[in-house]
Amino acid sequence: MKKLLALLLAFAMCFALVACGGNTEDETTTTTAAVEDTTEAPVADDTTAAVVDDTTAAVVDDTTAASVEDTTLAEGETAAPAADMTKAEFVAFLNAETAKAAKGTYNYNRNCSYTSPIDVGGATDILNGIISAIDENSNLDTVVGDFLGIGVKKGTMPKDGLKEDYQIKATKLAEADLGNFAVNNGVYTFTLANATNPKKTNATPLSKFTNDFITHEEVVDGIAGFTSAITVKDTTVNYKNIKVSVTVADGKITNIKYSYAFDALLSLKAVVTINGNGAAVTKAEFSNIKY
Repeated sequence: MKKLLALLLAFAMCFALVACGGNTEDETTTTTAAVEDTTEAPVADDTTAAVVDDTTAAVVDDTTAASVEDTTLAEGETAAPAADMTKAEFVAFLNAETAKAAKGTYNYNRNCSYTSPIDVGGATDILNGIISAIDENSNLDTVVGDFLGIGVKKGTMPKDGLKEDYQIKATKLAEADLGNFAVNNGVYTFTLANATNPKKTNATPLSKFTNDFITHEEVVDGIAGFTSAITVKDTTVNYKNIKVSVTVADGKITNIKYSYAFDALLSLKAVVTINGNGAAVTKAEFSNIKY
């Protein structure tokens, strides 16, 4: 009996071991399948590759390349200011920077020409006779034109030591002095009010900007320096259509242009009083400014 019970118990243990072995094999298969499914999932191909191919490549091709292409300047092109200045900002900038530029180096080119030569009517021959007796190469137009600034004047500062009237002036302009103010790609343009007989005392917008104009005292001195046979009784000089252009690059002034028209009424005395008039236009430029 005991042998029979022992035999039955042995068979029971064998069946239990076989059952356990079967369960272990199933779990191993399941685990392996899980690993295979996870490893074979197209993460590398679809997700990672997409990031590398689409996103990274897009950054390199589109963003970086665009940055280089957009910011690289063409040969000879000048960089524009980071932002355009308002009129108030520009006036403050102009006054500060012309004070520096006036002490720097620059080229100057000015051309003033008659639009209507000096006309004194029937007295022209009398005056020309007096003038030619002093200098046979001179006449009324050249003598009066000299102190009116007729002709071409150019040079390089400070090498050529231009007359003060033809140098860059440290401007003293106010915001209200600038008319028709505009800016385009670093070029600032504006107009100045007309001026009659301006003084070199910063009393008018023109005199705050430049000394390139004639005063009554300078006309008197100019005639007196040539001959005592002609004296100046009175002058009236009107400056109009005054236009200014200022180019700014990299935070500095690189170029200044200005132009104006003027007419002059002269009352001269050579034995008798003679009245005359004339008109001219002036165009001038300061270029290659470095300071």
